[in-house]
Amino acid sequence: MILITGATGNVGSELVKQLTAKGLPLRVVTRDESKVAHLDQKIERVIGELSDAETAEKAVAGVERIYMFPLITDEDHHSNNVLLEKAKKAGVKQIVMLSSMGAESNFSKIGVMHREKELLVEKSGIPWTFVRPGAFMTNTYQWLPTIKSAGKVFNPTGEGKVAPISPKDIATAAALALTSQGHEGRIYSLTGPELMNVPEQVKAISKEIGKPLECIDVPAAAAAERLKEQRLLPDSIVEGLAAFWEHMRSGQFATQTPDLEQLTGSKGEKFSQWCAEHKNAFLN
Repeated sequence: MILITGATGNVGSELVKQLTAKGLPLRVVTRDESKVAHLDQKIERVIGELSDAETAEKAVAGVERIYMFPLITDEDHHSNNVLLEKAKKAGVKQIVMLSSMGAESNFSKIGVMHREKELLVEKSGIPWTFVRPGAFMTNTYQWLPTIKSAGKVFNPTGEGKVAPISPKDIATAAALALTSQGHEGRIYSLTGPELMNVPEQVKAISKEIGKPLECIDVPAAAAAERLKEQRLLPDSIVEGLAAFWEHMRSGQFATQTPDLEQLTGSKGEKFSQWCAEHKNAFLN
């Protein structure tokens, strides 16, 4: 049995599809049962908060492996500690945790928080694998409101490039780590097949949806202040994003790794392919 936390997220939902296709016994845990109502009825469901000891105990019962999506905004680590404690007692053999390439450095609070979660898993004594993707292609969804309302994208990262990766490819890497041997104690830093800046990504989206889009450069500090005013994210996360934007603007994230291809045999989905598959999300 494999337990998937974060099963309704960008990576978790793709992982559920891939493992279901393999015919593997799965269990998901979610706070909102309606969000998993569409899943195959063979998939077990535990409804509740993982911060609740009884829910966590039910979630891990009979489980051999866990895909762990850590709640990084849980700064006291309570929910993660509860899950790990119950997993240890239940004899879980492996945890594959979704982390971030930012965990390799301490330049931003977001990276620090990911590394803190990794350390919790390491200290649990349960064999682990860390999947550390770079920028998700789905990060472009944050542009949807201004794309739909004004045909504009406000860009705090200048001409800085990243190698965006599809959640489907991240899920493929996680699935392999969960279902094949030799991944314990390994860290996989995952990037996509192309280095791209935001203007190039906006141009690709524009071409796919057949709608002109304007990319407007804005200072990272100004973009962060706007996010704080909206109060949609904790200030610590906004400050972490601002640090990420500044580093990207300076070209420090224009890197690619071989890990995805070495693990899966594929360099991954190109951004144009992902746009074609998800263009309806950008249309009115």
